[in-house]
Amino acid sequence: MEKVRITPRGENIKKVVLVVVLFLVFVLSVGGLGVDLQKFVERLSNIIPVFSRMAAIDLSVLPDAMLGMLTSLTIAFVSVCIGALISLVLSFLAAANIAPSKILAALIKGCVAIIRAVPALVWVLMVVAGIGFGNTGGMIGLIFPVVGYLTKSFAATIEEQGTGLIEALRSTGASWVDIVLKCLLPTVLPAFVSWIAIRLEGNMAESISLGMVGVSGIGALLNRAIYQYNYGVITTLILIIFISMFLLEMGSNFLKKKIHAGT
Repeated sequence: MEKVRITPRGENIKKVVLVVVLFLVFVLSVGGLGVDLQKFVERLSNIIPVFSRMAAIDLSVLPDAMLGMLTSLTIAFVSVCIGALISLVLSFLAAANIAPSKILAALIKGCVAIIRAVPALVWVLMVVAGIGFGNTGGMIGLIFPVVGYLTKSFAATIEEQGTGLIEALRSTGASWVDIVLKCLLPTVLPAFVSWIAIRLEGNMAESISLGMVGVSGIGALLNRAIYQYNYGVITTLILIIFISMFLLEMGSNFLKKKIHAGT
């Protein structure tokens, strides 16, 4: 039976149909959200005075802002370190090519999928409901999304190594621990560090947003300034957050380049 060959004209029709379908989905989505474009255009002029007020910078908040930024960074860093250690163990138990038990691997991957499906803010709120507001609740709450993200990433990296070398080592009588520590871990460690650096950037952004739920740090200062309509403080805090995130990303990129250069 001959295969049906799609002509260039048929390809163009498929592209047009795809564009039309996407446009219809967009229109239905906007309609479902109840977006009032006319009201948006009418009130667009009200945004200009807000931006003019935010042009001012209030440096009096700088000491508190730097301390708050350090607190947010500490929360992000500690939660990433703890989450990475947990993920390191779970990933080797979940990776298909090295998992000691298929049932255990499937169970871990199922739990990780559930963790990833729940937003970080929800995890923090559940922890806060149990132990109360504060930095401890924020730090513990952020561990869950870190474990969900890193376990899946680590396991995928391990599975990319294949089974050839693992089977060869097993044939020589090497134990599961020996294969993990002496073969797989040195090979995948540079990739693991890259994943951790990427997650640290995301964790930093999430730790800032935790100021909305009672966790201290620069997010709490920004939340207070927004409620007080203190535009000068808002601008200063946003600039500090931007500079800090930029430096963090530059540091992460530098670290990843050094790791890849070393490998």
